[in-house]
Amino acid sequence: MLDMRLTYEDSRSNDVPLGSGVIMVFDEETDMRPILRQIGRFFAHESCGKCFPCQLGTQRQLEILDRIASNGAKPTDRQDLTDIGLTMTQTSLCGLGQTASIAIQSAMKRWPEVIQ
Repeated sequence: MLDMRLTYEDSRSNDVPLGSGVIMVFDEETDMRPILRQIGRFFAHESCGKCFPCQLGTQRQLEILDRIASNGAKPTDRQDLTDIGLTMTQTSLCGLGQTASIAIQSAMKRWPEVIQ
C-alpha cells in the first residue's frame, strides 16, 4: 500500500480513511499489539461519555486490546472487537465514537495474526 496515491478517490477504493493521524508506517519487525492498545487507550480517554455506544464500546475495546497486548487473547476477541466496532460506528453520536474502531478493524484485516 506504500504506492497508493493519497487522494480521496484512491483512499476510498482501497478502504483507507484519510484524516488526522490516520496514516502510520511501521516496519515488519513492529509488534502491533502495544500500538493498538495505545490507540484504544486514546479513544477510551477521549470519549466524553455522552452516549453509551462510545463510552462503553471504547472501554470494552481497550480491555480486549490490553489482554491481547499481554498475550492473553481469547478465541472470541476478533469477533468481539468486530461487533463492538460495528456498534460504535453505527450508533455513536459523534465522529469520535464512529471512528474509534477503524484502526483496530484495519489492523485485523491487514495483520490477522495480531489478534490470536
